[in-house]
Amino acid sequence: MDEINWPAGLSPYKVMFYLQPHIGGQESPLTRTRKTYGLSAPRWVARLTFRAGHGYDDGGMSDRFGPRADDAMFFAARLDALIAQLKGGLQIVRFHDFRRPIPQSYLTLHSPAMTIDAASAGDNSIVINREPGAVGPSIGDYIGGDGRPHLVTDVSPKLGSMMSKAGPDGKITLTFEPPLSADIAQDAELEIERVTAPFELVSEDAGQNEGEVGAPIDYVLEFSEKMP
Repeated sequence: MDEINWPAGLSPYKVMFYLQPHIGGQESPLTRTRKTYGLSAPRWVARLTFRAGHGYDDGGMSDRFGPRADDAMFFAARLDALIAQLKGGLQIVRFHDFRRPIPQSYLTLHSPAMTIDAASAGDNSIVINREPGAVGPSIGDYIGGDGRPHLVTDVSPKLGSMMSKAGPDGKITLTFEPPLSADIAQDAELEIERVTAPFELVSEDAGQNEGEVGAPIDYVLEFSEKMP
C-alpha cells in the first residue's frame, strides 16, 4: 500500500515526538547490578493532539467560504476522514515533528543546498559539503536522506555551543541518532526541512471522538514508526 502525506494545514496544538530505544536487561538478585543490551533499532513514536471544531459554512460564519483543512473550525471532519483512510494502522502516513519543522538557525537555510559524502547503512555520522565559512545544521536539528528523521547530537567544526560552521574545505561532520537505515549516495542533497517518518496508528480505535455537541473536542492520535 502506498504511503500518504499528512494533509497540509492540519496542525496539532500539542505534540509528542521522540526516539524510543528498544533495550533488554536483567538485574542481579545479589548485587542489584543491572545489565542492559540493545534488542533492535530504535523507532520514532508520536502523539498528536488537535482541538477540533465541527464547523458549518452558514450564515453565522459569513467570513468563511467553505471548509478548509487549515481552519480549526473544520478539523473534526478532516480528522474523521483521515482516520478512516489510515484504517487502524494498515495505511502508512508521513509527517514531521510539528514543533521543529525547520533548522533552528535561519542561516542553515541560507545559501546553496548542502550535499552529503557517500554514507552506508548503520553509520552514525556523515560528512556534508557547504560553502567555506557557511553555517550548517545545529545540535537538535532533524536531518534526513534515508526516509526517516535523524536527530543531530554533535557537530564539527562548531560555531558557538550548538551550531556548525564549515571549515576552509567546506566540510562539516554531523553525528546523529538513530543510525542510517539505508545507504546514501555521493552528493545527495541533505534533507533539513520537514523531515518525515512513516507512521502507523497504534490502535484501531483511534477514531473514537466523543464530545459535546456544538463544542470543539480534542482528538488524540498515537503513532509508531513503521520500521524499514
